Amino acid sequence: MSLFTKDQLLNLQKIRLFPSISLYLPVQKEGADTRQGPIRLRRLVKATEEALRSKGLRTPHIEQLLKPIQDLYDDALFWEHQEATLALFINDDGLIMHQLPIAADESVTISDRFMIRPLLPMILHDGHYFLLALGLGDTRLYRCTRYNFGEIPLGDRPESLKDVFDTYSVERQLQHHGGSGRGRNASGGAGGSVFHSSESAKDSEKDRIDEYFRQIDASLKKTIGEDNSPLVVVCVDYLFPLFKAITRDSRVMENHISGSPDTLKREVLLRNAWEIVQPVFNKEKTAALRNCSKLMGTPRVIEDIRLVLPAAVHRQVDTLFLLEGAQAWGKIDPASGRVSLTDEGRQPDFGEEELMDQAAMQVMQHGGQAFVLTADEMPDQADCLALLRFEAPPVV
Repeated sequence: MSLFTKDQLLNLQKIRLFPSISLYLPVQKEGADTRQGPIRLRRLVKATEEALRSKGLRTPHIEQLLKPIQDLYDDALFWEHQEATLALFINDDGLIMHQLPIAADESVTISDRFMIRPLLPMILHDGHYFLLALGLGDTRLYRCTRYNFGEIPLGDRPESLKDVFDTYSVERQLQHHGGSGRGRNASGGAGGSVFHSSESAKDSEKDRIDEYFRQIDASLKKTIGEDNSPLVVVCVDYLFPLFKAITRDSRVMENHISGSPDTLKREVLLRNAWEIVQPVFNKEKTAALRNCSKLMGTPRVIEDIRLVLPAAVHRQVDTLFLLEGAQAWGKIDPASGRVSLTDEGRQPDFGEEELMDQAAMQVMQHGGQAFVLTADEMPDQADCLALLRFEAPPVV
């Protein structure tokens, strides 16, 4: 599965077209319950049809919109390769589909924009890190989040240690044959042949491994550049200290994942890697919460989404905290910046949106931090809370 990125999320958020339909369907990844996926999707599509009719759409338009989803019913191969949640976004421009590694509640939302709230934990909750699958046969680099990863091509480098050994073998042959025909050894025989002891051969092999790692390290630094995200190495145990001695890169974590990268399952890699990097990201969240706690009760901390969203739009929010699962529907007036909330229990009308989504998007686009917190973590039992960059009264 490819990495779901911040850019993909922002692209979804930018779409403005009615009707924009968002479907979230929890699915079973394996076992007999995988057969329930098509059945539950049919039910969800039926509910979508009824909701679209209630909004005044005619049957031919509804059928045209939902046909790409209906084509999935009988696709056995599709249902055999699923993640925890199937996310479907559809409008008159077509279908956008993502398989999510995180759980989301089953839901249908119809508006003039897509419902992206269930996607936020994959982008906001945790930072990204790099995973280097290091082997003598092949080496690959991945950009990861807590839940998924995507491969990043490493630049100019040897494909494997064999490439380095092949080069070395040519050098040795040249050394072996280069002196033939000239000079004599002490016993009168032909000179030029060099014989190596077993210790010398071991040293030569280590030299080739070191050279391979030097080339990998150079390509790695060129590929990652100035990104200071942590890097986790997965490799067999004896290679890790050899690589650490070569790279001396402060981004490389002190602990590694033990084992061959080719034999470890994706779920195992992500779980073990997250255990290594989680303390790094927890420090960021803990520091943000500590800073917020110090300023609680001052004008720099606001809680009401009617204040938070305008502040986010005006680039005033440094850090945003959202309660996991909390929602607030309504709309913001572009001219005045005033926010009006949808009455509780009423379906959102055209032009109304999930406001906490929009606050998070605005904060991300303007260089702020955003965290999705559990009820136990959330300060002041709030649904949302923002730490402002400075004491500037937001629009009310």
